[in-house]
Parts: sequence; structure tokens; C-alpha cells
Amino acid sequence: MSKVQPTDVIWRLLERLNELQTLCQESIDELHPKKNSDLISSIEECERLCRTQINMMNRIAKRY
Repeated sequence: MSKVQPTDVIWRLLERLNELQTLCQESIDELHPKKNSDLISSIEECERLCRTQINMMNRIAKRY
């Protein structure tokens, strides 16, 4: 049985983070801008955090 490689872990995490980022954007697009402004604001913050995580993983991926 082979061990999981760091590049495999990085790839899986990036894949999930990209999916989450897409879900955030799609959710924002489906909401009413005024009626759901508080929810949109929260989702936008989640999307920013997701982008930060993606950037972190891309930086570490350069080492592997």
C-alpha cells in the first residue's frame, strides 16, 4: 500500500476549495441583491476566505 503524496493532498484540497468558491458565486447570483443583502455579504466573506485558502495552497504547491 502506497502512502498519499503531498501533491495528491494539495490537489484534492484545491479541487474542493474551487468547488466551494464556485458554489459561493452561484449562490450569490441566485439571491435577490436587496432582500438578501446580509446573506450575500456573508457568502462574499466566505468566498474571500476561500480565495485566501486557495492562494495558500498554491504557494505551498510550488514547494512540491
